Amino acid sequence: MSRELRWSLFIFLVVFIAFFGIHYFILSDQGFSASHYLWALLLLLPGVLVVGIVFLGNLLDKQRRQEERLEHLVREVLHEINLPIATIDANLEMLQRRIDEEKARKRLRRITAATRRLKRLYRELAYELRREIAPVEREAFDLAELLEERSEHFLELGRNPIEIDSEATPVYADRIGMEQVLDNLLENALKYSEKNATIQIVLRDGELMIRDEGIGMDENEILRVYERYYQSDRQVRGEGIGLALVKRYCDDERIALRIVSKKGEGTSVYLELKRILRSE
Repeated sequence: MSRELRWSLFIFLVVFIAFFGIHYFILSDQGFSASHYLWALLLLLPGVLVVGIVFLGNLLDKQRRQEERLEHLVREVLHEINLPIATIDANLEMLQRRIDEEKARKRLRRITAATRRLKRLYRELAYELRREIAPVEREAFDLAELLEERSEHFLELGRNPIEIDSEATPVYADRIGMEQVLDNLLENALKYSEKNATIQIVLRDGELMIRDEGIGMDENEILRVYERYYQSDRQVRGEGIGLALVKRYCDDERIALRIVSKKGEGTSVYLELKRILRSE
């Protein structure tokens, strides 16, 4: 018997007993035979249990089949979306090696940038959908190594210089989700900074800090920055969902998230990791 069925049956029994209990007290005040009533209740109880199990079982089985079909559909759709993205990416690399005309190469760079953005959105969508249909899988990993990996990814794109001051930080958490968090925080730091501005990353004593020297935010913007689809600067292209996803992940993993920012001077994001630290 599944956990959902047990809980549903328990609630059903509580309601059943409460209903007949109230009925019993009302009738007993009018001289009704309490013993006959209790015997009738005991005789009815097995039948009620059988009906309840069958009824609730059918309802939950239908819900389970719907969830299985939805999970299958999600996996199929994600697979089908990933195939054309991979094909576009592979062909772009081939064209970039063969085309020498600067104007054409410039267009290809724009397409490449759009494809990378699409791939990032795909990863975020896939992650969010899988969170809804399956339990989150946590694992042990070194956050410093993951931080180096994601920073290298952005450096390969020819973006801003990134300075890293980190120490080995073993943690136990959702690794895929943490990768999405780092990507979103680094993407924001790069997006709202001048192209030659350095992004600073410090990972020490169970705390991660990512600092930029970009446009910054005022107090009102900081209060709204976790809202889904909100963007502090409409001139900068984006979806306005990055920090909403970061906040959700941090809440799930019990990571304290803090943002310090000042208009025109930049933004610092702090993640307190003490609750997910893993001792050696």
